[in-house]
Amino acid sequence: MKYLVWVISGINLYFGFRAFLNAIHVLQTSKYSQATTVVFAILFLGLGAYGVYAARTNVNPRTGLLIGIGPWVLALAVLFITLVTSNPQ
Repeated sequence: MKYLVWVISGINLYFGFRAFLNAIHVLQTSKYSQATTVVFAILFLGLGAYGVYAARTNVNPRTGLLIGIGPWVLALAVLFITLVTSNPQ
């Protein structure tokens, strides 16, 4: 399970880094607003880094796995709120 935590944390860091690059306008591939992209960058980079920390310091692997899945659940909630409250035009 520890390797699964490493993989999920790596994926989170990858998505967080891409969102960060979109937030600072290095990449321009985001389909979402600037605020949503910044929230994604903070979520994925922060919890991805904490997942790596949890995997390295022998914290309970279940806790590390929950930390790794956390950004995905929160990102889906943010996307839902963004889609409901935004103007479709």
